[in-house]
Amino acid sequence: MSHAPVEDGQTGSATAWTVRPATQGPDAQAFGALVEAVRRLQSAVVTAAPPAAVTADLLGSLRRTVERLEQYEVLEDERFVAAAVLFGPGHPLLVRYSLGAMDDRSLRATVTFGAEHVGGNGAVHGGFLPLLFDDLLGTFVSTQGQPGSRTAFLTVNYRKITPVHRELQLDATIDRIDGRKTFVSGRLREGEDLLADAEALFVQLRPGQP
Repeated sequence: MSHAPVEDGQTGSATAWTVRPATQGPDAQAFGALVEAVRRLQSAVVTAAPPAAVTADLLGSLRRTVERLEQYEVLEDERFVAAAVLFGPGHPLLVRYSLGAMDDRSLRATVTFGAEHVGGNGAVHGGFLPLLFDDLLGTFVSTQGQPGSRTAFLTVNYRKITPVHRELQLDATIDRIDGRKTFVSGRLREGEDLLADAEALFVQLRPGQP
């Protein structure tokens, strides 16, 4: 995955991860509300067991919604999701986190997984943790390390079951920068319990690289 920094003149601040200047118009802000509705939809779908008649009615409504959205398809660099209206978690499939303190080598954040993230028995599906770490660490590297970097490798260690509906703590550090390479690590905790940790390498793209 590639990651691009927010450029609002406040690199290193929490506001630098919120809204790009180019996406502060009413259309982009309204789209942010749509993203939130999609997240609610994901949670509602995985927790519901509706009767067939209700399912058929909902399916018709969703198909009409999809067809309407498809009329406004644009190129990648014009999409509100690509511009990150809510930056990073502005994409409805990413795991939303809240940024706390951040400096040039470390950050702290919090995350609360929902019903849409359950893999079984009330635990977060293991696949969501690499997604979370890749997004968080990659954005951190591009914002504070080397802009326009791409994931070269990402290793996640699962230490304990990750629960849903509870606020968890995230921290990350940029451990070393070597040329275009940035080595970074992250940890997910609940209080004193280490739930998972990750090590990653991000490589800054050369001019013209996709």
